[in-house]
Parts: sequence; C-alpha cells; structure tokens
Amino acid sequence: MPVPAGVPDPRYNDPMPATLPPARVIRALTSDRQIRFAALDASPLWDGLRRGHPHLEAGACAPLVELLAAALLLQSRNFFSERLQLLFKTSGRAKAMVADAWPTGDIRGVLDPNPAVTSGPWVAGPGLVQVMRSNPSGQPYVGTLALAEGGIQAQVEAYLLQSEQVAASMTLWCDPSTGESGGLLVEPMPDCPKERLAGLVAAVEGLEVVPGWERTPAFLADWINMGPGAEVQATAEIRYHCRCTREALVATLSGFTRDRLQELFEPGGPVEIRCDYCGKTYHLLAAELGVQGGTDAT
Repeated sequence: MPVPAGVPDPRYNDPMPATLPPARVIRALTSDRQIRFAALDASPLWDGLRRGHPHLEAGACAPLVELLAAALLLQSRNFFSERLQLLFKTSGRAKAMVADAWPTGDIRGVLDPNPAVTSGPWVAGPGLVQVMRSNPSGQPYVGTLALAEGGIQAQVEAYLLQSEQVAASMTLWCDPSTGESGGLLVEPMPDCPKERLAGLVAAVEGLEVVPGWERTPAFLADWINMGPGAEVQATAEIRYHCRCTREALVATLSGFTRDRLQELFEPGGPVEIRCDYCGKTYHLLAAELGVQGGTDAT
C-alpha cells in the first residue's frame, strides 16, 4: 500500500543492512575527445539513505539523493582521489544539506528540514554553497559562494564556473516514488566545435524522454558520445555507508569544554547520541570523557 505524502515510510525503520548494492559512476571522454563527462546510477543509494533517515519523508530524501549524486559527479573530476564535502545552507524547505563522499567509495548525507517553510523548493536563497576538498596530502580546499537561482544542479554549475572557471552542465534526477535516481555532468572542451556543442545540448535536453530506469552509465555514455566508443577513464562503486564510530565520537566530544560536558551528563547515567548521517545511536558514559559526577550505566 502506498504511503501518504509527508508520512515516513515504516519499511525503512529497520536497521541498515551490513551490505547494500553499490551505485556506479564513470568518468569518460567522448571518442572525438571534445567532451569530458561523468555519469552515475544513484538508485542503489536510495535504500541506504532511507534507512539512515527513516524520519524523513520520501519527498525530502529525493533532494538529498540528488545532492549525493552532485557530490559524486564533482568528485569524479579528480578521479575519486579525494574526500569531497558539499554543503548547502538555504532559506527553502531545507535549512541545511550535506553530502560527504570519501575516496574509499563511501558516501553519506544529511538534510535538516526548515520547520518554518512547508512548501516551495527545498533549495532557495538567500544562502550559500560550500565545497570542501581534502586531497591525499591532506591539504584542504574550501570554496564558498552565495546561492544562485535554481536547484542543486544550478548551484553546482555556478560553483564550477565561478570557482574553477569551468563551463559545465549538470543534470540530476530522483523519483521519490521509486528511488530511481542518477546524474550526468558534461564539460565540453574549450575548442569544442559549435556543431558538436549543439549536438551535446540536444542530447542533454533529450534526456527528458528517457525513463529513469534506462539512464545507466553505459546508456548515458553512448547517448553523450552519439554512439558507442566513449573512453571510460575511471569507474567507482559507491555505497551509502556512514564512517561514524564510538571512538570518533568520543574524540569529538573530548574537544568540548568541561562545563559543556557537565551539562550533557547532568541527568546522570549514559547520554544517548544519534548519528545524523546513519541513525545509529551511541550510549556514552561520563567516565569515557573523564567527566566526574552522575551515575554511569552500561
């Protein structure tokens, strides 16, 4: 039986399975070497995200899946060699959205609904977009710009143009009734002939008639290449997987002030903390953080 709009789906209240089928993303170059592109089937991420966020309705999970797809497509530009975090702060139905993609093939995300906005777009200005990269040497990069007009794909296109001087087109989709989702990022070379560019525009616009289930990376590669023969330069399998651990949580809380920790453990007994990314709960004891007072329990 369909679940009414706005109601969390009880099918996703069960704990997240140890393994879920991976999503697949490719980075490729057309056979005429005029267009770089990345294509992603994000549908396998839907189940993991729904189980990690059972309190969110399907309509809220759809933009979050699109944000995950956008982060993976951006990550493909450096052949999945770095950690990439994509943060939106908006005045729309989503107060904040985060996607966190790791070079190991793990991705996670979170959406914070805005209780003051119950209709309209999930992403709306004023607000900001922030892209954070951590390369293998550990050198961080942070790019920040104000929200542009439009949805997630428009924000990423504006970021690439303003921060990296790259003219690109991003297409994202997610059907909240089925979870069918994915993305496509195309980057024509600076000397791409006008007739080839016109063909690319027609191909991207023509995707509207292609059903979501058919938009696999292999199909999209042939679609953008206008036939078989695109050169796949990198492939990655992605799973929705949270990297939270008890040890990491203790390390984070250890940075809190002594007064703040005393407030957290004031009721006595363990404190329950829920991971925003995957829904896993941890019960921490005061003694684990060297906090005196309260009653510890196991």
